[in-house]
Order: sequence, then C-alpha cells, then structure tokens
Amino acid sequence: MHSFLNYQNVGLGVLIVAVASLLFATGATIQHLAAATVVDPDAENKSMNLKQLWRLITTPRWLGGLALITIGALAHITALMMAPVTVVQPVGILAVPWSVLMAAKIHRHKVTGTMWFAVLLTVVGVVGFTVISGTNAALDTRVEPPIVILGCVVIYAIGAFFGMLGWRGKNGMLRSMMWATGGSFFYGLSSALIKSVSVMMRDAQFQTSPLFWVIVPFLVGCYLIGGAMIQQGYATGPAETVVASMTVTDPIVGVSFGLIILGEGVLISLLEASGMVVAAAIAVYGVFLLSKHHPDAVERREAQQSAVGSG
Repeated sequence: MHSFLNYQNVGLGVLIVAVASLLFATGATIQHLAAATVVDPDAENKSMNLKQLWRLITTPRWLGGLALITIGALAHITALMMAPVTVVQPVGILAVPWSVLMAAKIHRHKVTGTMWFAVLLTVVGVVGFTVISGTNAALDTRVEPPIVILGCVVIYAIGAFFGMLGWRGKNGMLRSMMWATGGSFFYGLSSALIKSVSVMMRDAQFQTSPLFWVIVPFLVGCYLIGGAMIQQGYATGPAETVVASMTVTDPIVGVSFGLIILGEGVLISLLEASGMVVAAAIAVYGVFLLSKHHPDAVERREAQQSAVGSG
C-alpha cells in the first residue's frame, strides 16, 4: 500500500510539473510580448535602459506574465516535494516545446523540422544531464564558507561576462541568447544557494553564522540581476530561444554548483562526469540550432543579404 501511494505521488508530481512548465512558457511568452512594446523596433541595439526596464515591470501585461511564472514556480516546488528531482527536473524542459508552439501560433510562422530537431536535442541533453547527476550524487551536502563564497564570485563573474556579450554583441539573436544565458547563471546559483541555506537551517543557530548573512545578499542579487538580464533577452530575441537558454543553463549551473561546491559529486566517476559534459554540450547545441534556424534569424539574414546585394 505504501509503495502504491508513493507511485501515486510521483505520478501527481509529474502532472503538476507538466502544468508548471506550461505556466512558465505562457508567462515567458507574455513577458516577451510586453518587452516588445517597450523597445524601439527599429533600433540597432534593443537593450533596455533603466527607465525602460521600470516601465516594463510596471505594465499590466508583464505583471500578468510574472503572476503565471510565480504560480508555475510554486507548482514546481510542490512537485519536488512529491517526486525525486531526477523525475521532476526533466519534465520541466517541456517549457521549450510549449514556448515554440505558442510563438508559432502568435506570430503565425511555421515550425520547421530543424527547429523541432533542435528542441529534441535540448530536451535529450537536459534529461541526460539531470538523470546522470541525480542518480550518482552523494546524499551529504557540505557548506564550507570559503568554497561557497568563491563559487558565488566565480558564477557572478561568468554571468557578468555573458551579460557583456549580450550588451555589446552585434547579432540580435545571439545577443538574446547571451543575455538569457547570463541571467540563467544567476538563477542557477539562486537554486544552489537556497539548497545551501536549507542545509544550514538544520542548525538551530544558523542565523548566527556569518556565511548565512553573506549568502542572503548574493541570493537577492541573483534574482535582481538575473531577472533584469532575462528581460533584456526578451527585448532582443524571441521568447522560445530565451526559454530554451534558461531551461538548459539554470539546471546545469545549479547541479554543477551542488556537485563541485557542495561536495555532492564525490561519488561521480570520470565516465559519468564525461557523460554529463556530453549531455550538456548536446543541450547547448540544441539551443544554438534553435536560434540559428528560428524564422526571425532567417529573416534577418535574408534582409542583410538583400541589403548587401542592392548595395
């Protein structure tokens, strides 16, 4: 009877996270549409300044998208309480095909076979990475202050580097990917820091730990900086490539932080680590392929070729 109830919980958890992925994709699509109303469509660099960002986050449409994403996040957390992360996390990747279908319906463009192949690569890569890491990770988590702080600084630096590429890049589609990837580094770190705090809270006196008060500002910064970068991604490219970048980078960064910084990877062999690297590379290539063959990217290339030919 106990096993039957466990299977019921897992099944319900999978259903909940599938709905959560739909809510996330819908919210992201709505926020992308809101961002399109704030930037100048004819501008060469569509990155938003602080005034435009403030205008964006106070628009009813953007707030509606935020509400859906928040509900989806709460549903995702609920699913994690009912089923193993190795089951829940791969199902969350459904947000990518959802967003592709929504964008095709809204913008009336055809989803090509190459785009679906790119989505498949992304899904396979993330599922493979999550399953290998989740089934081989150690149960014990170590929160050692110097290592955790160093990990935070490194990920902040990497996220900022991708943000610089998003700000200074020339190709709009790639800039969108860089913004989204950089923001997802911060989001992935936030998940790992929440895990760190949950481990620290096992000690009744966790509030007296200096590390706790170091993690808190890092965590707040992750949400503020990561959120701003994701919105820049919506302003410079299509929602589905932003969603794909997020659903690939976020779990990879979060899991990697746990394995390397929190000591959960001590049981992982070289072969298993190699498999994770290959799976991550497949997922990243899937996102790149999706951005390259997206109708927006194809139209831009054709327009550039026409301009060169006429010149």
